[in-house]
Amino acid sequence: MLVLLLGCACAGPFQRSFRLSGGITASPQLQKKTEHPNLMLFIVAVNAGGIPVAVKRIVNPKLPIDYQIGQEDLVLPGKSWQGPLQVKVYVNTHGQVGLTLQGDLTGGHPGPVHSGERDVDVVIDSEI
Repeated sequence: MLVLLLGCACAGPFQRSFRLSGGITASPQLQKKTEHPNLMLFIVAVNAGGIPVAVKRIVNPKLPIDYQIGQEDLVLPGKSWQGPLQVKVYVNTHGQVGLTLQGDLTGGHPGPVHSGERDVDVVIDSEI
């Protein structure tokens, strides 16, 4: 019984499975900029401290697009995040997440989400 109690206490914000899903669109002003070849779209789920928990990469996305981010996209394999997250999207031609250059596009879901939520929709609405 002691082992079970310790297991629960150590679990913290982690749980057994992780999944978020939704759709990604671009604002009318930026739609044309998402239609260039060699684009990379990154979907990043970050915790309250701004640390990435999961990252998914899509090469040459065709917007609008539905997405699903899951266990295979976690930064720490074998763990799963339960706490509140922010979902952000980055579109670029250089293929690096975390590096923003002039001309890169971004967007984010307006509020915090939790693992298991659907309809975590994002609009790409800003250009760096």
